[in-house]
Amino acid sequence: TDLLNNEVQGMNIFSLGGRGTNTGIQMRGLPKRYSTIYIDGIKMYDPSTPDNSFYAEGLFKDSIERIEILKGSQSSLYGNSAVGGTINIFTKKGKLGKHQNGAVRAGGDNSKDFFYSIDGANTKQNYFVGFNYYKTDGISAMNNDNEKDPYENNSLTANYGYKISENYTIENYITLKDTYLKYDEPTDGRDDTKNSSDNFEAHYNLKFINTNNKSKNTFSFNKSASSRMVTKYTSKQQTYEGFKNMLTYLGEYNFNLDNKIIFGADIEFFKAKYPTDPGIYKTHDEEIHSQYFDYQFRPYENIYATIGGRNDTHTLSGNEQSYRVTGAYDLGNNSKIRSSYGTGFLFPALYESGEYGWTNTRGENINAEKTTSFDIGYETFFDSLDLGFNITYFDILVEDPIMGSNITSFQDNVPGAENKSKGIELSTNWTDNNRLNIGFNYTLTKTYSGMDCD
Repeated sequence: TDLLNNEVQGMNIFSLGGRGTNTGIQMRGLPKRYSTIYIDGIKMYDPSTPDNSFYAEGLFKDSIERIEILKGSQSSLYGNSAVGGTINIFTKKGKLGKHQNGAVRAGGDNSKDFFYSIDGANTKQNYFVGFNYYKTDGISAMNNDNEKDPYENNSLTANYGYKISENYTIENYITLKDTYLKYDEPTDGRDDTKNSSDNFEAHYNLKFINTNNKSKNTFSFNKSASSRMVTKYTSKQQTYEGFKNMLTYLGEYNFNLDNKIIFGADIEFFKAKYPTDPGIYKTHDEEIHSQYFDYQFRPYENIYATIGGRNDTHTLSGNEQSYRVTGAYDLGNNSKIRSSYGTGFLFPALYESGEYGWTNTRGENINAEKTTSFDIGYETFFDSLDLGFNITYFDILVEDPIMGSNITSFQDNVPGAENKSKGIELSTNWTDNNRLNIGFNYTLTKTYSGMDCD
């Protein structure tokens, strides 16, 4: 998150306290639930949380190979909640030969960070195993005490790929994470020493890939499970569990150098188990079935374009369609204009649509939030100055937002309300091609919440 916060304009990283406390990623001025994060093709979220958001406090960069960031509405390809943008994180793979790597770090508040990995590859297979151990005494998020809030994280990242034949490959990815956090009690006068969260999560993805001259077909199955045992100031313990299975098919076909189509289908099963009374647990599950395509083409020498569409069926909220069109015009001299327009959606979380037995105030199922996203940008590179320049304007609209009431305990779409976010992202970079780089980033974001301001 430190890396993303420093390197990417139009992104906000926030934390509720010291290391280990909830850390969210916001893109283009929208709340964290409007962005999606994938790690090795696994969509990251916990169905037992109130808003299906992904919290990024447990990620370490040691096992990460690269990060790809797509801004704006990506629902036509990535489906539910890909409104502000999509972040794809890819972990390291084994390199030819056999290798070992390690790192030891220490810092303030008695922080310790250890990393160790082994990896290797030959003509038939590759593997990578990385282990992170992090521990800190932490800091207090409150200003009325000096009590420290310790945090501990044990993480394992591993993958293995095997080339069955020239056209067939199997890939496996697994992530295990065990964390413990003591956190502050926000209400004055309560015991501030008992609050804690003991979490465990596991993710696994199996891919079967077939390739030939013009096409590529990927079949995958991924499975995720998480458990959060929360101890409150009264010493009462409650455990929240989330489960997710996903079957996906992704196809690619290259007609020629100027025409390509991507198409696929997903089936997503997710379930939550949560406490209602001491010793009594309730479960709730839902499904999303999806089909999509994206056609990428070059109609003229200097024009590049895509057009894509998607249909998603939610077991309670029904069908949602989304589409996206993009275009780029090569102006020559290392310059281009690019633009995109798309629609998106956000299905209600289990918490909102039925996990706690809640519906909306009319006694009906909650509908998805609808979104529209537009951006246009210009980028160039001045060879004579060794200077790069990039500027983008974006505008995002969210209709039928979902809002909860603490008084009535209902979740509901707010008819007529609109959430809006628009702004400008600007970045420049100058280099002397030798030892010095100077960059300047600036982002202006204006947001409006129709649920509050109306």
